[in-house]
Amino acid sequence: MLDLKSKETSGAAATAAVGRKTRDAGRGKRTREIGVGKDFWNELGYLLKVAFPTAGSRGGQLLGAQFTLLVMRTLLTVRANKVNTFYLTKAISSASWKFWVRWFFNFGGWMASGVVVNSGLRYTESLITIELRAALTKKAHKMYMENNNFYKTAVLRQGGLDNVDQRIVADIDAFAKETAFLYGHSFKPILEFTLSLTEAAKELGYSRPLALFASQIIITGVLRSIAPRLGPMVAREAALEGGFRHTHARLIAHAEEIALLDGGKREIEILDEGLDNLVVTQRWHALQRIRKSVADNVSKFQGLLVGSIFVHVPFMMKASVSEGERISSFRATEELMLRCGGAFTEVLLLGKNLDELAGYTHRLSQLFKTLDLASKEAREDKAKLASAGADHAEGSPIVFDKVTVGAPEPDGSQRVLVKDLTLAVASGQHLLITGPNGCGKTSLLRVLAGLWAPVSGTVTRPSGVSSIMWLPQRPYLLQGSLRDQVVYPRDARTEKIVDARVKECLMMAGLAKFVDGSMNVGLNTRHLEWNDVLSGGERQRIGFARLYYHAPKFAILDEATSAINPDEESKLYERLIETDTTVVSIAHRLELRKFHKLELKIAGDGEGGFRILKL
Repeated sequence: MLDLKSKETSGAAATAAVGRKTRDAGRGKRTREIGVGKDFWNELGYLLKVAFPTAGSRGGQLLGAQFTLLVMRTLLTVRANKVNTFYLTKAISSASWKFWVRWFFNFGGWMASGVVVNSGLRYTESLITIELRAALTKKAHKMYMENNNFYKTAVLRQGGLDNVDQRIVADIDAFAKETAFLYGHSFKPILEFTLSLTEAAKELGYSRPLALFASQIIITGVLRSIAPRLGPMVAREAALEGGFRHTHARLIAHAEEIALLDGGKREIEILDEGLDNLVVTQRWHALQRIRKSVADNVSKFQGLLVGSIFVHVPFMMKASVSEGERISSFRATEELMLRCGGAFTEVLLLGKNLDELAGYTHRLSQLFKTLDLASKEAREDKAKLASAGADHAEGSPIVFDKVTVGAPEPDGSQRVLVKDLTLAVASGQHLLITGPNGCGKTSLLRVLAGLWAPVSGTVTRPSGVSSIMWLPQRPYLLQGSLRDQVVYPRDARTEKIVDARVKECLMMAGLAKFVDGSMNVGLNTRHLEWNDVLSGGERQRIGFARLYYHAPKFAILDEATSAINPDEESKLYERLIETDTTVVSIAHRLELRKFHKLELKIAGDGEGGFRILKL
């Protein structure tokens, strides 16, 4: 049984209060500056721990393999450049075929090794990207779907998260690509810098290179202080991309209504407005990125200039060495220092990539922490209910104990829909809920389902598909086969499904044409969107076939036969009651009263009035 205790707030607002901490946490995170700092490293560590929990995990092994390949490539690069430059310079300066042949075979050997290592690096980087995305997305799916968090965030807007689908689908993908790129392209310059510096120091010593790099750090720090931060730009663009995508999703979801209203012209304005907001922001950010690019390029080229001076002077002072030896040694050392300086500059410029990563990290951290907090609150509530002895034996009735249901008003006040309802619905005691539109019939069912919390009072109900099942006016149809529609939420791929039983349920629901071969449709027939294939009445019949298949103890029907003619409607109810299912219905047709034993008539008077009648 699920027992929902009182919350001192109103209807939908009451449920939103369950996520009050989540919402406040979300606001707190949005107000802090997005960038590379302590919060960023903590958030990044959290996300990486999700994807790579241990060194022995698949992701950890991929990181280890790529690190090994990075070390191999750096060793190959440093050694190949020094040896090949020395042999080639020696061969040219002394016109020696002996040294040229050595250069040729050395270069061929290093090239073959480099091809293998570089290909391996590209492959492992791709696998790391895929592993990151898969692990984070599966974690997000699990957290998003448990405890009805998807309903709380998408419908009730708990946590204040915008466009959760954009964060899960697009932001995780961008984060995975940026992180995998940074991992491979950060270790490479660090290793290359260390090894190149060690080799170059044999000719120059350590004091000159270290002085060069110290000056470069100072200059880069000054340039970075006046350059714009990329993290907030990335986060802002991702939010606008999500909003633009959501606008198109709404157009598809409401295509028929818009077409009937001839709203194409107005929708163009709405779509273009979303695009214009995105484009204007991107243009401004592109201008800001020019400033960042100028700073990065100045840092890069001044390093080459200063580095050249540091390398040239020592060799110009070696007058006692022969010309050939001086040139060979100079070229080998210069090549090493150029690589060393380039690697050092790459390390300094990693800040740009980190700034961009910070934007995605911030959005994903908001997502995971908001969902995690919502799940923790749900678990705490369940633990409190369990400790209070709220569990009931299977087959217990649905009970409303002094329940008050309310709905929020725009001015922040609350409108009472149902006040102090006490009612028990036992097995076989079919209940009809009636009342004018907007009186709170569906709101009461949302409280029963646990989607909303009551203003006060206690609701108990059986849990699980075998005990209670909902059938709304528009039944949910998933992407899959006809069989999948009937057995949902069970999985026909992993559970033992008896096709004869599925066909029987379809026939009971008046869908014999789908199983007798007359419509060229079978249980294995699949459609990407069944809502586009079935009529409104057929969709509602699929819902009844689902009820017949699962045969729950209680069936909650919210105008579930509105698209079916009264004669067929009566047959569907008769067959449902014959399965020993107790029915709780919202309906307007008088013909259905005969199938119920009680009527809850909600007044809709703004004071929560109602009457309970025996039928």
